[in-house]
Amino acid sequence: MLAAADPLIPPMPVPRKRVSTALLALWQARGDILPAFSEEAYERQVIALRLPAHRMLIANHPEVVRHVFIARQDNYQRKSWFMEQALAPVVGDSLFINHGEVWAERRAVVAPPLHPARIGGFHPLFVQAAEELAEDLAHAAPGRVDLAAAFAAATARVMMLALFGAPAPREDAAALATAFTAYQAAAESVDLRYMLGLPNWLRGGQSRTARNRAGALRALIARNLAAVAEAPPLLAALRDAQRAEGGAVLQGEALVNEVAMMLLAGSETAANAMTWATYLLAADPTSAAALEAELATLPPGRAPDADQASGLAFTRAVLQEAMRLYPPVAILSRQARAADQIRRWTIRPGDTVMAIPWLLHRHTALWDRPHAFIPARFLPEAARRQPKFTYIPFGLGPRVCAGAAFGMAEMTVFLAVLMRRFRFRVPQGWAPVPHCRLTLRPRDGMPLEVECRGPA
Repeated sequence: MLAAADPLIPPMPVPRKRVSTALLALWQARGDILPAFSEEAYERQVIALRLPAHRMLIANHPEVVRHVFIARQDNYQRKSWFMEQALAPVVGDSLFINHGEVWAERRAVVAPPLHPARIGGFHPLFVQAAEELAEDLAHAAPGRVDLAAAFAAATARVMMLALFGAPAPREDAAALATAFTAYQAAAESVDLRYMLGLPNWLRGGQSRTARNRAGALRALIARNLAAVAEAPPLLAALRDAQRAEGGAVLQGEALVNEVAMMLLAGSETAANAMTWATYLLAADPTSAAALEAELATLPPGRAPDADQASGLAFTRAVLQEAMRLYPPVAILSRQARAADQIRRWTIRPGDTVMAIPWLLHRHTALWDRPHAFIPARFLPEAARRQPKFTYIPFGLGPRVCAGAAFGMAEMTVFLAVLMRRFRFRVPQGWAPVPHCRLTLRPRDGMPLEVECRGPA
């Protein structure tokens, strides 16, 4: 058995009884995709939506996921049109959006400094930002704190320290997090005009509000980048990379785009995962007690070092289970380059093929008690039994998140620091509402009650 007979079932939208038509489903998804799913969506292996100009197909089975993201990855390397349109105002032609030769060249620059073997060099930054957040929470306790905003600012702080160095103003990290939250609220994430096949001049683009917010965000990033006197190793690796024939791989606007991508992707995933993990621990005393018992094995009075943090198996399992239930990036969408056949469906060039971790991670045939919070399913022995391609919080294939190891190490340190110093409680009569636009966040934040435990 993985857990007690009655594990926590955390909040999720009530699935629809009936399958919506393709157009209605897309219309419902414009504000939040999660309530658009029917009960059947958590059971199907493939979900196909036929629109006037395009087909949308959701790969919801390991075999189909492998076909799209591994076996035929060359055909599905490009992000979907609407994902490109949603993120381009913020990250330009960065690694997150581009494809082909540009992607390959930049991936070769971005990935090496984030290799798992180099993550130990970032450990002091994780500790610094976690302890800064702990001091903020100590001043607020006992009281209620929006953990979603707090984690967003803290993880932005980590990335700004890694890219800009110690002189980067701490208040700019909070400003960056606030600016991206504002952009997400204004951005259009589903381009119905494109799916309906309207001409180019009638499709795509973002509202003036969204563009203005993206511009303010990028100006903040560019200002910090220009202020760097001595580049930390991560920024130096980006800035100094040279092509074989000479010339910098990243300079000018291209450098700003990649820095923006790393700042936002590097902070958003970790912040969302830790927000949900903290809530789940606050709502599940049994799991919280197990985590506290593991943290009690650490030396008192200081944050764990990198080796100690890497040994916190249950802490990591809590984070992995939080990302199963609430995947920070809940939609992985691709645009077919050429024709393909997926099961009985013919894919044409330009069609959209997706994997939706929210559905795949809760598939009734692939997971035991799929909607329950059971961290033990990610302890090593149990995790080895889970079929491949059923758990993809960081994506998969060649485009898997280059910062996955960075993020896991960072989140483990944060939980280790915070859970030894504080107790978190869910306010009486309140529950978070999962909300997915560009990323999966709790609607209206995560206001939890914070109480100091005393010295750790």
